[in-house]
Amino acid sequence: MGAGPAGLMAALRSARAGHRCILLEAGETVGGMAGSFDIAGQRVDYGSHRLHPATPERFLELFRELLGSDLQVRPRRGRIRLRGRWLAFPLRGGDMIRNLPVSFGVRAAIDAAAPPLRRGRAVAVSFEEEVTRRLGPAVAREFYVPYARKLYGVEAALLDRELAMRRVSASGAADVLGRVVRAARPQGRRFLYPRAGYGQLSEALARAAVDAGAEVRMRAPVRRVEAAGDGVAVCYDGMRVPADVVLSTMAAPALARALEPAPPVEVQEALGHCRSRAVVLAYLVVGRDRFTPFDAHYFPGPETRMARLSEPKNYRDGDDPPGQTVLCAEIPCWPGDELWHASGDSIGEMVADDLERVGLGVPEPWRVEVRRLPAVYPVYETATAEARATVESWLRSLASAGVVSLGRHGLGVLDNLHHMLAMGEAAASSVRPSGGVDAIAWSRSLDGFAEHVVED
Repeated sequence: MGAGPAGLMAALRSARAGHRCILLEAGETVGGMAGSFDIAGQRVDYGSHRLHPATPERFLELFRELLGSDLQVRPRRGRIRLRGRWLAFPLRGGDMIRNLPVSFGVRAAIDAAAPPLRRGRAVAVSFEEEVTRRLGPAVAREFYVPYARKLYGVEAALLDRELAMRRVSASGAADVLGRVVRAARPQGRRFLYPRAGYGQLSEALARAAVDAGAEVRMRAPVRRVEAAGDGVAVCYDGMRVPADVVLSTMAAPALARALEPAPPVEVQEALGHCRSRAVVLAYLVVGRDRFTPFDAHYFPGPETRMARLSEPKNYRDGDDPPGQTVLCAEIPCWPGDELWHASGDSIGEMVADDLERVGLGVPEPWRVEVRRLPAVYPVYETATAEARATVESWLRSLASAGVVSLGRHGLGVLDNLHHMLAMGEAAASSVRPSGGVDAIAWSRSLDGFAEHVVED
C-alpha cells in the first residue's frame, strides 16, 4: 500500500522473489513526496531532493541500470544564510575563512577545543543539549537551535535527543573538519540527480516492478485493512483484495483508522499525541534563465518564513525551457494554521519579501503555484517519548497478523531516500516464500532502521 520509494522497492523485490504482488496507490502518480510534476513546462519536485553519494552501491547500480545516462552526477552548490552572510554548503575551508563572521568563528574554535569537558557532563536529554554536547554552544545557538525551531515549530530544548541522533550526522568538531577537507575536493561536493526530475527515480522503480510481474493500481485509496483470523484483506472503492501479507507505507494514524480490529485504546491515544509539521511549497515562475547559480539556499534564522529555497533548473542538465526558471520555497507550518490556509498570492508575496530581505533580489514572478504537504517533519518532543514508544511497539506487533508498516510515514521517521529503499527491500525479504511474515527478521530490521542518520 503506497507507491512512494519504500512501497515501490517492496513491490519490486517481492515480485522478483516470485510473489504475486498488487501495489495500491491512492494518488494519480507514483513517488509520493519523492515525485515530480510540471509547472510552466518545467519539471519540479516537492521541495529540494537529491540522491546522496552515501547511497549504497546496490541501489546506485539499480538506478544506473534503470536510468542509464539520465542519472547525472552533479556539482553541489548550496549556501547557508548565517548572521547576514552567506556560507557555501557543503562547508569549505577557504570560503569559511572569507565569509564566517569573526566573532562566531572564534567562539566555534574555542568550543571545538573543549569537547571532552562537555562530554563529561550529564547525558543529554534534549535535541539542544545533544547538539551542544557534540558541536559546542556557538554552532548550536547560531544554526541548529533556530533551524530546529523553524522546522519543528517548538523550542529545541523541548525536542528529544533522539531527533539529534537521527538528524545530525556530525559527531563532533573533528568530524566537521573532515567534511570540510573532503568538500575541498570536487568529488566531495557531488550528488546524483535524474535528468527529468527526482520523480524519475520512482517512475523507473514502478516500471521495473511492473516488468517483474507486479500489478500497480492507481487511484485506489485504501478504506479498510482486515487483519483478523487467517490472512488479511484490503478494501478500496468497493473492491476487496485478500492477501497473505500487507506491506503498508500508509501513515500510522491512517493505518490505525483503517485497521480491523481497531488498535487498543492506548495506541489510539498515543497516536493522537504524536504530531507532524506541515510544509507549504510555493513555486514562483520567474522570467529569467537562472535566478541564482545555486541549487539550494538554507535559512536557519527567524528573518525569513521560508526554511529553504531551491531552483530545480540548477539540479540537472535537462530539457527545461529557456528564458524562465522556477523557484521553490519551503515554508514550515502547522496543518490547519493561518499560513496553511493562506492564498497563493499572499504566500508568493511573503516569499518575494523574504528574497528581497536577504539580498537575493526581487523575483517578479509571472505566476505562483502552491502545494501543501500535511505531514513532512515528525516532531520528536520529549513530552511524547512514551507515546512514540507505544506506537512503535504496536507497529512491531502487527507483523504477527501479516501487516508490515514501513517507510517515512509508516514509521514516522526522517530518512534519506536510500533509507526508504532499504526499508522496502527488508520488508520484501521478511515475507516467507510460503506466505506470512518472519516477525523476528522484521524486528531485527526495525532495530537497524533506528540507526539511520540523515545525510545532508
